Amino acid sequence: MARKIRDTRECPQDWAALNKETRHSFHRNVEVDVCPKCQGLFLDKNEVQALTGSHRLHEILTKYTGLNSNVQILCPNCGGLMEAEDAGNVRVDVCLDCFGVWMDAGELEKLAAMDHSAFRHLTPEEMEEYRKKKEIRHEEHRDAIRSLFAGLK
Repeated sequence: MARKIRDTRECPQDWAALNKETRHSFHRNVEVDVCPKCQGLFLDKNEVQALTGSHRLHEILTKYTGLNSNVQILCPNCGGLMEAEDAGNVRVDVCLDCFGVWMDAGELEKLAAMDHSAFRHLTPEEMEEYRKKKEIRHEEHRDAIRSLFAGLK
């Protein structure tokens, strides 16, 4: 289960409190968080697949995140950094910690309507870059924990 540090979720664009809304897709009801101002949408990790029916999209947004990103906003769920990811011709923000997804108004509908073959496959070079970035991130995390415990002594 994704960590949650906030009692209420806020829009990462305009900081409005997000409202709960039920969306229906593939014979399932999914509770999502919607911004009342900008109509942006926050989806928890598995809600993307539940609403679009695309396992490939789910993998792109959860397994390979952080490869080609340049925008950083805060996750409404856990407060972690979110980075922009391309999913077909739609750019969404994905949390690097809990893998929640922020979509601007209308992006979910665009993704659901796309042919799933439009979601890119990673080249061997991108896979190697992903592996290196993941190793670096884990090493930075270990160093931070070591520093914390060294400071407690």
